[in-house]
Amino acid sequence: MEQVVAASVCESMFDLSNPQKRERVLVVVAGFALCVVVMIVLPGQFRELTSLDDRRQKLLTDIENLENHARKKDEIQDRLSEMMDRSLAPSGPSRNPSESGYQNWLMELARSEGIGNLTLQPSSAAGVRDIYNRVVFTLAGEGRLDQIAGFLRRFHSTDYLHIMTNVSPRPSTRAPNIFNVTFRIEVLALARVSTVNVPGVNGAADPITEEEGQMLAVIRERAILSEYVPPVPPALPPPPEPLPPPFEHMPFCIVTAIVMVDGKPQCWISDRTVGRDYRLFEGEEFTTSEGTRVTIKKIEMDAQRIQAAAEGGVYAIRLGKSFADFDPPTYFFTGIVDADGNPWRPESASEPLCVIVHGTEEEFGNDFRIIEIERYLLVAGGAFLMTEVVCTVRSIDPATNRIQIEAAGVIYTIRTDGSFSEFSR
Repeated sequence: MEQVVAASVCESMFDLSNPQKRERVLVVVAGFALCVVVMIVLPGQFRELTSLDDRRQKLLTDIENLENHARKKDEIQDRLSEMMDRSLAPSGPSRNPSESGYQNWLMELARSEGIGNLTLQPSSAAGVRDIYNRVVFTLAGEGRLDQIAGFLRRFHSTDYLHIMTNVSPRPSTRAPNIFNVTFRIEVLALARVSTVNVPGVNGAADPITEEEGQMLAVIRERAILSEYVPPVPPALPPPPEPLPPPFEHMPFCIVTAIVMVDGKPQCWISDRTVGRDYRLFEGEEFTTSEGTRVTIKKIEMDAQRIQAAAEGGVYAIRLGKSFADFDPPTYFFTGIVDADGNPWRPESASEPLCVIVHGTEEEFGNDFRIIEIERYLLVAGGAFLMTEVVCTVRSIDPATNRIQIEAAGVIYTIRTDGSFSEFSR
């Protein structure tokens, strides 16, 4: 049944008696033929297009390479032309004027720098055939170190195809600070050079800079082969005239009188450098002509002197004396007493106290007496300030009338009626 149906369908499709069906068949056949043609022809056309693109790209690369080669050739040619302008000409059958000109240039350059007794010997050296030759020159002469340095500077400043391969300086026995020197110089002579290229002496090197001038001056002044001579020290300026000693005002500040005024002692002081007079009671102050502030601590009618405090110290000045003639105060150990101020005895009810007096000592008949400024009553362990040092009473010994004082870490022993300048360790 299915086969019958299929045969019927095919028959109906290819029935050429029907015009519409005939056109449909022709379209199908034409499309099939076109597909076959495309599948055969198109791959060949694609391969041909790809080949053309590859040949185009290769042509562009070849053009770029040729351009680079031409550019490099021009650069090489320019460089070669520059080197030819800086080269000697190769030697010919007759004397080479290029070599002769270079020899003359070397000699003139050395002479211009002050090198004398010059000799120059040219010689040939190995090269590369048809490309270049090397010409060697041996230049000898004598001169100072700075002249040799100047020649080297001029030589290396010249833009030429030459090189100095050796410099041999030797001290000369003819004169001090002179060297016999030999220079070995190599110069290139390129094969294609036909002109005589020789640098000129004038303008052959750049002008000497300030730094180079200083360097050559230092080399010139060194004189390394001469005996060392120490430099002469510069002359010292005359010493300044000594200043006069400062004027002392205190010798002209004098205690002129000690009197009683309204039942109170008063001292008269004359500061003669400024013409001022002061009349002062105890506790009053005045300022000396040199700016020192002075306080009258005590006026002693019997001793006819005053106790004046100035700049942290207390000084005793007698009547008719100046403030430069004071009696220096000191500290005295005057005795051992009990709490009532009586001499201490073993049966005393209180512990012993030592009496420390700050004052001055004066002659009284056949003896001396102490003019008291301050008084301290101290038990063992008590302390007082002696100028700027703290003193501590370590022990009191009534049996020997001695005390021990510790000051600045040191213990001193002092006898009764002794000053602190008479202590013993």
